[in-house]
Amino acid sequence: MKYEVFARVNQGDDTIHIGSVTAKSDRLAKVYARNTFNEEDWDRLAVVREDHLLDVEGEAKPMVGVNAE
Repeated sequence: MKYEVFARVNQGDDTIHIGSVTAKSDRLAKVYARNTFNEEDWDRLAVVREDHLLDVEGEAKPMVGVNAE
């Protein structure tokens, strides 16, 4: 599975996309991300499975007063 990797240097900073890793499990993805992107002392380092990302391009804007769920 492919995972997108996000990080921030200091608490309160924006979290930014820094790359991706491929792993067979969530646990391995975290290990690979830490080992691959260890050049900074990250305040936060996170991985997200690529198939869990939600595309918003092309979606209609929600109507006021309408529940989108």
